[in-house]
Amino acid sequence: MDRNLILAFLLSFLVLSLWSLWMGERKPAPHPEGQPPIAQGASPEARAPSGEPSTYPELPAAPTPAAPAPELPGEPAAEAEATQVHARHVDLTLPLYRARMSTAGGVIESWDLADYTDHGGARVAMVPPDGPATSIAVTPFRELGLGDLSRASWEIERSDTKQVVFRFARDGVTIRKTYSFAPESYDFRLAIEVANQSKASISPRFLVDWPAEVRPREQDFRDQSLAALHGGSITLQPLAGFGSPGLIGTLFGRQPVREVPMAGDVDWVGFQTTYFLAALFPDNPNQARARFVVLMPAMAGAAQLFFDPVELTPGQTIERDFRGYLGPKEVDRLTAMGGGAERAIDRGYTWVSPLTRLFAWLLHALYTVIPNYGVAIILLTLLVRVVTAPLTVRQMRSMERLRRVQPRMKEIQEKYAEDRQKQSEELMKLYKQEKVNPLGGCFPMLLQLPVFIGLFYALRSSLELRHAPFVGWINDLSAPDLLFTLPGLNLPVHVLPIVMGVTMFVQQKFTPMQTPDPTQARMMMVVMPVMMTVLFYQFPSGLVLYWMLSNVLAILNQLWIGRRMGPPGRAVQAAA
Repeated sequence: MDRNLILAFLLSFLVLSLWSLWMGERKPAPHPEGQPPIAQGASPEARAPSGEPSTYPELPAAPTPAAPAPELPGEPAAEAEATQVHARHVDLTLPLYRARMSTAGGVIESWDLADYTDHGGARVAMVPPDGPATSIAVTPFRELGLGDLSRASWEIERSDTKQVVFRFARDGVTIRKTYSFAPESYDFRLAIEVANQSKASISPRFLVDWPAEVRPREQDFRDQSLAALHGGSITLQPLAGFGSPGLIGTLFGRQPVREVPMAGDVDWVGFQTTYFLAALFPDNPNQARARFVVLMPAMAGAAQLFFDPVELTPGQTIERDFRGYLGPKEVDRLTAMGGGAERAIDRGYTWVSPLTRLFAWLLHALYTVIPNYGVAIILLTLLVRVVTAPLTVRQMRSMERLRRVQPRMKEIQEKYAEDRQKQSEELMKLYKQEKVNPLGGCFPMLLQLPVFIGLFYALRSSLELRHAPFVGWINDLSAPDLLFTLPGLNLPVHVLPIVMGVTMFVQQKFTPMQTPDPTQARMMMVVMPVMMTVLFYQFPSGLVLYWMLSNVLAILNQLWIGRRMGPPGRAVQAAA
């Protein structure tokens, strides 16, 4: 083992150690009492102007209970609540979830799923009962001049398993929030009614705040992002870096992003992980507007859904309806939700999405035959290899021919090192004589690329792989396999990525290098496997299993091709 190989492994080990230590330190900060809502206007009938400049003010590093939420230009200042709100709660227990609602703002304070648990047996909490962002469906209504209603005390008009109604009345203005629940569904309906019995006109905006917080200690929420289906495309904003310039931004003096505005054609907004979605759907997507805002830099943010103001004269009443979803990314349920909810499932690029759907269906079909998703992944990989075998054989034969003429290529390159034109002419003669196409292995590889990308996304987005065991210590194909953790360094040891890196190194040995420099070729042979090992080290074990098996099959295929072509010298011409 030369020093370059040792250096590459040491650097990779250092990167993994620093990454693990950095992730371990990213704990959520203690949250303040109550949630600081960050409001902007909203309302239905007026057409949303396009290209509105950002008006979101700068925030402190962490809001404090005493500090009011920042206002927008033209919005009345929020009145501070005189006394501490004594909240009453409504607890709902339905077949699919358990929720708690609070009169402090008329919000959903917690929501956990009955059929989905973590490895410790605790229910998956779509809305955690504590943290910087403690509630969803927050409605500040600060533009009405009644104070910050997300901190006000609402009264309960109705409470049962089908419907909960909160009411707030002040200065002749009455607001009702009616939540309607279905027993066998993860979705709910929210109707917000504003009745103006005062002597002056008001302009409600119907802003609904949908916050989320970074939860690095929970496997299901490590890759959490604010999400929206806007203008026909998914817009994502990772929570972990939102509002923080990051290392690169700090080095180059970049200002952190504090707001991501979206105007018109907003189908839904919320937050998501790989397997779960919490989203709010407006009743009129064409007029809806939305934005992502920072609550606490790199710790908490909110997706806000709203409309432009509408004037409500004395004696008038207006209502706006929303739908909410808080549950797993089950294809059938999201499709039934409508509004493009199924787009939250990451199936890759549009051109590869049909293949992703096909492979997801095949994976489930194989599981019905052999009820082990690890075995199903192996069978699916073998099936894909069989289907793509003609292209693979053609690619590997071309690569084998190229490998066998490389000694003669090197002689030509050394002989005509000072005459590049003559070198090219002699190489072309060699290719023609031996019937070798230096690009012959590229075209079949390009044809196979959509297949492997589709399979990659199918394994990455399949909810069925969550907590699905394989063998031995691999007890969750949606998470990295953990054999043990190195004491002192807190570095997890994942076996599958290491084995995958070894198989890639062996595969590189059979791959002809285009460079004549042996040192550079040796470095390429080492760097690529090391980089892929580092990249895949935190990947789900199901994905790593697929990639590792693909490498093994490629090695076996290349050995078989080499044996069929015979010993070097006569085989190149014979196989041509």
